[in-house]
Amino acid sequence: MDYSLYPTIPVLIERSNLDQKWGFRLQGGADFRLPLSIKKIIPNTPSHNKLYPGDGLMFIDGQDVSTMKHEDAQYIMRNSLRLQLILRRGLLNTVRPSKASVRFAPGPNPRVNPALYNTTTPNNYRRF
Repeated sequence: MDYSLYPTIPVLIERSNLDQKWGFRLQGGADFRLPLSIKKIIPNTPSHNKLYPGDGLMFIDGQDVSTMKHEDAQYIMRNSLRLQLILRRGLLNTVRPSKASVRFAPGPNPRVNPALYNTTTPNNYRRF
């Protein structure tokens, strides 16, 4: 997809203290195999009329978010009083899943047939 058709917009959001909410819902991340984007905006918050649902995040405080996990993006946002965001306006449709979100992580080790790793006896017979 050609993302150059979507305008790139710098947005600065500030809050007075760390207890104040930013006022938006973040979705996606590398661990969800979705790009980070804005899902919902809460009225009368620092992000009201600055961010809109469907805005795709490109950078958070100068850090590229294309390979960033959801938790890493949340950590940056929770621990700052001002956010410098670079986003693409209207890049993504918000995802409304019918099931709970699935976090992708490395799976458990596959079962290995123990017979493949049995030692052999001096006459080259396998012990089972």
